[in-house]
Amino acid sequence: MGWDVISAVVARLLAAYPVYSILLSILSILVLSSGLVHIRLEPDIRKAFSPDDSDAGYETRVWLEYYGLDIYPERAFCIFTAKRENSSILQEGALADIYTVDNRLSAAVGYQDGDGRKNCDPLCDLNSPFHLLANLTRRNNGTTSVFTYPDMPYSGLDIFLGLHLSNADFEPPTERISSKSLVLWYFSRSDTPEGKLAFKDAIDELFQLSKNSSAFEHVQFTIFSDQVANREMIRGAIEATTLMTIGFFLLLTQVIIVIVRLSSVKMAFYLVATSLLTPMAATVASFGAICWMGFPSFSIQCVTPFLVLGIGVDDAFILLHRWKHHIAITDTPRRLEQVIVDVGPSITITSLTNIIAFGIGFLTPTPQMSLFCLTASLALLLDYIFTYTILAPIVFLCNDPDYKSIANETEPKISRADTWLSKYSSFVCSVKGRVACIMVLLGMYALTTYGVVTMKTTFEPAKAFPSNSKLVDSLSNIKPVFNRYFPITVIVNNPPNIEIKAEYDSFNNMMDRLEHVPGIRGDNRSLIFLPQYVNFDKTMNILSTLVGEKYRPSYDNLPTWMDAIGNPPLVKYHMGDDNKTIVTAFRLTLLGKGMSEWAERARAMQHIRTILHEESQFNATLFDCDSAILSIILTVGTDLIGSIAVTVVCMAIVCFVFIANFNAVAVITSVIASICYVLVGGLSLWGADLDPVIQVDVLLATGFSVDYTAHVAYNFFRARGTPQERVYSSLAEMAMPMCEAGLSTFLCMLPLIFVPTYAIVCFAKTVFLVVAIGLLHGLFILPVILALFSKDSINEKDNIPAAITFSAAEPLVDKDLNAV
Repeated sequence: MGWDVISAVVARLLAAYPVYSILLSILSILVLSSGLVHIRLEPDIRKAFSPDDSDAGYETRVWLEYYGLDIYPERAFCIFTAKRENSSILQEGALADIYTVDNRLSAAVGYQDGDGRKNCDPLCDLNSPFHLLANLTRRNNGTTSVFTYPDMPYSGLDIFLGLHLSNADFEPPTERISSKSLVLWYFSRSDTPEGKLAFKDAIDELFQLSKNSSAFEHVQFTIFSDQVANREMIRGAIEATTLMTIGFFLLLTQVIIVIVRLSSVKMAFYLVATSLLTPMAATVASFGAICWMGFPSFSIQCVTPFLVLGIGVDDAFILLHRWKHHIAITDTPRRLEQVIVDVGPSITITSLTNIIAFGIGFLTPTPQMSLFCLTASLALLLDYIFTYTILAPIVFLCNDPDYKSIANETEPKISRADTWLSKYSSFVCSVKGRVACIMVLLGMYALTTYGVVTMKTTFEPAKAFPSNSKLVDSLSNIKPVFNRYFPITVIVNNPPNIEIKAEYDSFNNMMDRLEHVPGIRGDNRSLIFLPQYVNFDKTMNILSTLVGEKYRPSYDNLPTWMDAIGNPPLVKYHMGDDNKTIVTAFRLTLLGKGMSEWAERARAMQHIRTILHEESQFNATLFDCDSAILSIILTVGTDLIGSIAVTVVCMAIVCFVFIANFNAVAVITSVIASICYVLVGGLSLWGADLDPVIQVDVLLATGFSVDYTAHVAYNFFRARGTPQERVYSSLAEMAMPMCEAGLSTFLCMLPLIFVPTYAIVCFAKTVFLVVAIGLLHGLFILPVILALFSKDSINEKDNIPAAITFSAAEPLVDKDLNAV
């Protein structure tokens, strides 16, 4: 067996040069960790979800170019709600409170740079409809008469009020309007430090004020901004890290208990320290390597050290169990050789599968999840290497010859545990065990199928923040606005020439298609300048029409019309050589309904993209602030299935390389697929949605699932005797280390369940479920399947490695193992 030969050679080198191996590893850790001096925390929440080369990245660049911006501006919105039951937000007292907040933010976004350009430029007019309405209200003693709603005619232009008043009460007979709530929108350029600081100070001040319910007499308000969102995400990460320190101490307690029972007391300190410091050092080195590569760090990566720690100590448990198992070998180099030969392949299988699973996760389109997977994959690779180059030499150097007598004193306990394991192995191989296995599988798959079928595909932005954050209230309060009117921006970079009827008709046909997209309001409800400008142009050409000339629309009167309405950033144009107005681009806004549900919004966006792509003559581009997440929602189901399939295939290849048995690989692959399927259904039943977070979590769990199958299967196919004896042998060697490994991972992740952040809680739920489901499959379902499809008996000579043999007096199973 080639892997036994390789393992033996590695063991001999480690036994010959243990100190050099440890020192070289420490030097490597120091070199990689020095990259942390270049660590860079990514403050932009959008970059956590959207890579620059994605469709969303391209659409953002087109949007920025249209407005003449280099960096995406910071956004904020405030939602005001009248405190009294039957009061309107447009009453004088409420307006006074609103203007207190509005004046503070308007002053911040109105900050001018050295060139005299305001922070809000060119988006300073976002709240102009509200200001016009408020002025009319104040002039009419708290009541406002308008001709129509949601459009309010003003100076020849229809002012749209729908993005400010979510639940307006409009009474056509009296033409008066009132509303229970109001939304104000703010954008601030972030390309100057002074302007960015001015906006930040205003946002911070108002965010703290929003926590005080008695801050204003007439209104209650909440505020959302990118800056606060970034800070709240970091707060969630800090809370998770703080709680996970509790998990570390729980894990420390378990490691101490296990190692004290596996080694002498005087050597336990060194073994405990090494078992914990090895994965921690690997994680630090991984973060350093990521920094050397120039990647930023995201808040979700805070769980990486604890994740790697929970996984890393598993190999330490297995290694120490085998070291104790071979206590009868007094020659320590030979003992290390036998230990590495026994556990090397199975540790390599599980480590490689975890590394590959996280590596595949690196290919996910969400940057923060991708870098989380890359960091974890690299950390697990380094931990695997350090298990050999640090942990194994420390175990070798800490060998205590006096520990032999302790093993003999525990013999009575061994026989009782051995009797229980023998009965369990007999049950697993019996008809009763097979019937019980079938019943468990049927019940489990029935519940799982229900969970998978009822799982909802969506994503809520509130999931990124702690549930106790005021931002959650802001996002909840904005839903009625998005359900009534949701703005979808389209930039037209090759406008139609309205003088050419065919072009204008083609454009109107495109608009008709867009307004028939499910979820988009039709009946010419879109906000576009052309209809109003054409009416103005007709008025300007009324004399020509009266003398009998046929009216032909043109852009000649566009500069006059734009001057009359205050030159908002609706159209980009310039004067040609022949003094003709040439329009180079313009902005239009489609209005959606029911868009608080992100899955509906994602489907509408994709439909709009398809139409714009088919109408390529206008070079029109969709823009949505959240388009990166919306694109992921559309493909998360197929991406999840594809990722699991690719990962399972990779797991099968790795297992085949080490086990070289088609039947074994088929069984292991089937069990891994079963674990993944049950996991997805279990997460659904536990309240999780099918979203990008769950996609990555399940992908990572696919790697974990191998830990609970490969060890048992590998030892089963190495064992000799009847199927029952082989089940007994594999469980005797691996049951206790697997349970201890599962417990260590569970303890390390346990505090995360109390973190009020959806993404982190879902990760903890995934770990808990995969540990429980994995242990069930590894210790019960897999042994039943292996025994069922194995031949009656394998002779000892059929399975002894040719390259390495040991004393026949060596026990077949680890009786000491059952005492732990």
